[in-house]
Amino acid sequence: MQVTALPFRLSSEDLSAQLEQFNARREIQWFGLRGAFQQTGEALVYFKDSSAGILGGGGTDAVNGGVIAAGFDGAFVLAGLGHYETNVIVTLELSVKFLDLARNPHSLSWCAQVVRTSKRFAFAEARLIDRVNPEARPVAIASAMVAPAV
Repeated sequence: MQVTALPFRLSSEDLSAQLEQFNARREIQWFGLRGAFQQTGEALVYFKDSSAGILGGGGTDAVNGGVIAAGFDGAFVLAGLGHYETNVIVTLELSVKFLDLARNPHSLSWCAQVVRTSKRFAFAEARLIDRVNPEARPVAIASAMVAPAV
């Protein structure tokens, strides 16, 4: 999936505040995730802590598909936070395609970009990659529509 990410609309100071409140969210901490704003327009989510509870996908030691979907949701919310002056972004639609087993949670990253925006919603795309081999085929890809909560 090759998309052109829109640059974040918020200032670097506002992005820092958004990131701080995102990483403090209980659901992000519960999954052991952490977020970061990367190059212009890219939101990155990765496992800060992982436990055996996230494993079991495909009956193996791979990351469970529901956990992968939650990671995509977090990445899309974080990407949206870079574009809207609000503390809450909601996911209106989420579609995930699994391409391979996600075997090493410590080297996985969800990379999300907003590709189109309006005042009320944004379209975004993301991929789950193995940071050890970032040029390899993604483990999963996803698309979403997110919106600022009113």
